[in-house]
Amino acid sequence: MVTSLKAYIPRQASIEWLRSPWAIVMSSGLGVYIGTTQPQVAMWIAPFGTLYLGLLKMCVLPILLSAITNSLGRLMQSHDARQYVQRIAVVFPLSLLMVSAIAVAVAALAGPGRDLTTETLKTLGVLVNQSGVDLEMALSGPIPEAATGSVTTLVDSLVPDNIFAALSEGQTLKVLLFAIIFGVSLGLVKAPSTAALFDTLDSLYQAFNKVIHGLTYLLPFGLCSLLAYQLSRVGIEVLLSMVDFVVVAIATFALIYVISTLIIWRRSGLGLWTTLLALKDPTILSLATSSSLACLPAAITSLSESLKFNPQTTNLVTPLAITLCRFGSVVYFALATLFVVQLYQRDLGLAGLGIVILGSILAGMATSGVTGILTLTMLGLVLDPLKLPLEAVLVLFIAIDPLMDPFRTLGIVHTGMAATALVANRER
Repeated sequence: MVTSLKAYIPRQASIEWLRSPWAIVMSSGLGVYIGTTQPQVAMWIAPFGTLYLGLLKMCVLPILLSAITNSLGRLMQSHDARQYVQRIAVVFPLSLLMVSAIAVAVAALAGPGRDLTTETLKTLGVLVNQSGVDLEMALSGPIPEAATGSVTTLVDSLVPDNIFAALSEGQTLKVLLFAIIFGVSLGLVKAPSTAALFDTLDSLYQAFNKVIHGLTYLLPFGLCSLLAYQLSRVGIEVLLSMVDFVVVAIATFALIYVISTLIIWRRSGLGLWTTLLALKDPTILSLATSSSLACLPAAITSLSESLKFNPQTTNLVTPLAITLCRFGSVVYFALATLFVVQLYQRDLGLAGLGIVILGSILAGMATSGVTGILTLTMLGLVLDPLKLPLEAVLVLFIAIDPLMDPFRTLGIVHTGMAATALVANRER
């Protein structure tokens, strides 16, 4: 018995290594090598990447529906629901608008997708043509005129006239709006039977979260396959266009981190150094695990015990802020959308910028409960109203995702803590 236990522990440790950052980095490097030097091998392993991405997408709608409905429903049934709802109704939307607008402003000023070399644009043009999207990138000058997105297009993609059709067709934004309305309405039903439904939703969420957790062990293989296949079609040169984007994205996340820290510091009434020490654990965990759910206990502990915010409020609002708002994803989608717009030399007016800001918020909220590559597929919710193709640029964001995912998680957790600090009162 002792011998078998000792044998089990090393095997368990070796399996856990597949979820480490080193495994992701090595698989990315291997995918780049295979895709650029062994195109035939890349074609052989391509079906595994497609299968892996399909399994991830399979979990999106169940997690989205159960997590948001359960969080909002339990919030509405709390004793201080009126006070919480009033503050949340002001703090959450304004916070989302602020971070999205900051990201759009930084990307518009820095222009990570502007002034790229002709060779890079040519390579990307090959990628667009191979993606099967009917949109050709010009090597110089503006691209051919395409239909621009409108607010009406975005609204039409929001309201589900048939929720079952929306579920079967994978219309994420419509399912998101339904989950918000259903969660609030369910929380207003004052009946004992709703507790059983909340437990069922929680079990559904936990079940699919287990599936996602299991799939993370296969992430190195899936990432290697996806990168190898895409790069075998376009080459390594296309990745060089992402260097400016990575720098701008990290700088934007750092700016929002500083703003969030200042908000928590002012709301806590403690010294700046004390506040920074209290925020150390969730910050390190965010960068190390790239999982906002794994950081949730540390975030609550920091707010309630170290910074002395009301424990009841932090226990309720912090999971809602991290689960529903997804600030880091909102920032990333806004930056990525402006990058794609600049790549295609599209001129967005005020209406177009408004669509990017609002669409990034909705797409970010739609990533509730998901991480990694699966998060990137939600970018299409912002690009579709602007008539820009996701398929043509997805490989770019897949390639840099191992680097950007920790910063995206840090934005989700840390800005969620700042939003909680604005809602919660400090303990006397």
